[in-house]
Amino acid sequence: MLGTENIKELLDYGFSLATRVKDIRDIDSPGGEKITWTEVIGSLGLITKVPKIIGDAKEAYEEWLDLDVTEVAEIKAYFADKFDLPNDRVEAIFEEVWGILLGLGKLINLLKKEVPTDTE
Repeated sequence: MLGTENIKELLDYGFSLATRVKDIRDIDSPGGEKITWTEVIGSLGLITKVPKIIGDAKEAYEEWLDLDVTEVAEIKAYFADKFDLPNDRVEAIFEEVWGILLGLGKLINLLKKEVPTDTE
């Protein structure tokens, strides 16, 4: 078992990035809908994490292929806890799609394994 740490780290980064983009594009932000240099500089912390995130992506992919039923449920709940939309129906749809995507890792892993042939 590989665990779920890298998947959760990528999720956290994605949510942080999405929140930051939403905040700096908000009409009430210093530049309104335009991005200011101050907002870019304030985003440097997220930008400097990109190399680590890229490095962690391979491990997250391997974790995704190795998820068991318990880990899928854990990551699905982790996503649901952090993901919030004003429309609960749309939010529930996104959460279900996320659950399906998590389950696809196991399918891909099964398809990657060699299938014995009748001649062997």
